Amino acid sequence: MSIDGPREIRVRAGRVQPSGSWIYVWIDVATKAVAYVGGTGFDPELRAHLHVTSSEPDTGRVRATIPRYDETDFDVLAFAVPLEIGRTEVKNALIAELRSGGGLPEPASPEVAGFVAHILSELDDRGIMMAFEGAVRPGDRSPR
Repeated sequence: MSIDGPREIRVRAGRVQPSGSWIYVWIDVATKAVAYVGGTGFDPELRAHLHVTSSEPDTGRVRATIPRYDETDFDVLAFAVPLEIGRTEVKNALIAELRSGGGLPEPASPEVAGFVAHILSELDDRGIMMAFEGAVRPGDRSPR
């Protein structure tokens, strides 16, 4: 990763302020199956770290929901969400598409549909199975 200039990270009243918007997809390296989909305003590396190190289930969701997560190798693909679309809407649409394989839920905006298609195309190009291996459930909330 190259950074051309300084990056400002804002801390206000003792809390780090998110500065981005990301959708990330956890891929089981051995099976090439999607194991988890999340979204965050923080750096995806930090979020991945917290997923496997935090004992708090809301923060360490991969640790809390994927059996033997610590014996499994994952690749995490992170996609920067364009400013004009909502991260939660993209995450929900992507999960719905991965679960059903039959189109986006209504009413997906053209921008959301296009971004989800971009993610699915990248997964397809990498030979990733378009099905969950078990970690994400419909009621899961977006990571902080």
